Amino acid sequence: MLTPNYLLFGFLFSLLACLALARLAPWLALMDRPDARKRHGRAVPVVGGLGVMIAYVLVLKLRGIAGNLTEAVLPVGLMLLVGVIDDVRPVPARVKLLVQIVAAWLLLRTTGFVLASLPLPGSPAGLPLGPMGQALAVVLIVAVLNAVNMADGADGLLGGYLVGGLSMLLAAAASKGLYTSVLLIGGLIPVLLGFLACNARHPFLSRAKVFMGDAGSLALAMVLCWLGLDMARGGHLVPPVLVLYAIALPLLDMVTVITRRSLRGASPMNPDRTHLHHILTLKGWSIELSVPVLWLLNAAIAWAGYGLWRAGSSEGTLLCLLLGALVAKMFLMRVWEEVEEPVVASAEDERGPG
Repeated sequence: MLTPNYLLFGFLFSLLACLALARLAPWLALMDRPDARKRHGRAVPVVGGLGVMIAYVLVLKLRGIAGNLTEAVLPVGLMLLVGVIDDVRPVPARVKLLVQIVAAWLLLRTTGFVLASLPLPGSPAGLPLGPMGQALAVVLIVAVLNAVNMADGADGLLGGYLVGGLSMLLAAAASKGLYTSVLLIGGLIPVLLGFLACNARHPFLSRAKVFMGDAGSLALAMVLCWLGLDMARGGHLVPPVLVLYAIALPLLDMVTVITRRSLRGASPMNPDRTHLHHILTLKGWSIELSVPVLWLLNAAIAWAGYGLWRAGSSEGTLLCLLLGALVAKMFLMRVWEEVEEPVVASAEDERGPG
């Protein structure tokens, strides 16, 4: 199971990989330089995602379970590749979206997952989707990819979101006796903590030494989707909707931001500074305060979903509650403040198609 050595090696591999790659970043052209939108003040190595993925593979090989990654290699590798290219030279948003659709389709093909019905409250069978099921599954995977990508907007923010969400999925896997999934998820959490040691602000680090980059956010989002689909197979042992709960706050924020852009007549793919972490900065919150608060809020939603599931709530009920949370967030944000164009910068901006 999850031995101390397994967890410790994951942390150390990740920390060392990130620091080593940071030294090579200028020669790899993997530097995130400030501009009119990204105002972090200095060029920062954007190699954290590469370090995380290298360390994750190493720790799984050390444990002897790297073979379980086989069906995820193509979709995750495709996201890693397009992310690295985008970190070197920005890829047009529509091209990146097309690649995400292809990668999502590949994940469904390699896992054999089929979304046969849409969960509904009070209906064990749900709403049959027929041929539309796989199209909806692709849309949901692409939504997860972009929600995670857009959440990479402040020092430590995305890593903390993922650690909180993965801890819930780890508990879900353990509760169903999915021991391989426990090892796969349990190996990723310390790897992310190693990255956070040189990305999140803490008493020994005032600013991030490395950024995650699109390579990391897109690849990790695809790994998250793969873990969710893997646990859902074999009689839906763990419902896929829990993956949405694992990244509930980034997902809700993405939908809110896209809706705001559309209502202003802007393209949903044009990045701006109206995400929740930007608004908190505009309100005067520091990164040191806002990021941990957002971590805790996302983890609270994730664990609330887990608690409801363990208490017997159906997938349909869980999905409806998540949609209700979306409506509530959009209403509260509109009441709280109508943000036109915040000008206060966070330490790191999202670099995705959103």
